[in-house]
Amino acid sequence: MKGTKPMNRINLLVVLLSLLVAGCIGTPTRPSTFYVLSTEAGTPVVGRESPAAPLSLGLGPVELPDVLDRPQIVTRPDPNRIDLAEYDRWGGDLGKDLSRVLAQNLMERLNTDAVLLYPWSSSRRPDFEVSIQFFRFDGELGKLAELEGVWRLSDTRRDCAPVSRRFRIAETPPSSGYAGLVAAISRGVAKLSDEVAAAIAAAGAGC
Repeated sequence: MKGTKPMNRINLLVVLLSLLVAGCIGTPTRPSTFYVLSTEAGTPVVGRESPAAPLSLGLGPVELPDVLDRPQIVTRPDPNRIDLAEYDRWGGDLGKDLSRVLAQNLMERLNTDAVLLYPWSSSRRPDFEVSIQFFRFDGELGKLAELEGVWRLSDTRRDCAPVSRRFRIAETPPSSGYAGLVAAISRGVAKLSDEVAAAIAAAGAGC
């Protein structure tokens, strides 16, 4: 009889653990959804239509704030608050994906295949170098996607002063939810590509 209480306690513990495990197994978890940026079709900017002289471009570094360069998609419902989407995430390294899309957009708009991503070999210096620093790369679900920052262009062929320009781009998502936000961000990246490509084509004609 003396051993009855310890055994009852052990049995009770086993039952409680079984219920806990069953509860954990029975609770469904929401699968994560992953997104990537997309390129946007464009035509060569003025001065870069076929036939055009060969042109090489070095792209980078492309910098994002640490608070935005993370797996979770960041939204900004208020100026001083951000939300991290636990189940809606970037499909890979956001910085690398952004550089890839910018490179593809610029290749199409500048009519060139020679776009090098930072860092490139010092023995193969491109004709132009453009770096981009983003201050904002977020938005509000169903309302607005916002890109803000500054880009800097250097003409390595001539003794020209580098050009620096600030940009602010706002796009309305085509739908609510994260898919619409990512689509709007991709359109914003395309508009930035148009702006940079036009500046490179103009610089190609001289300082």
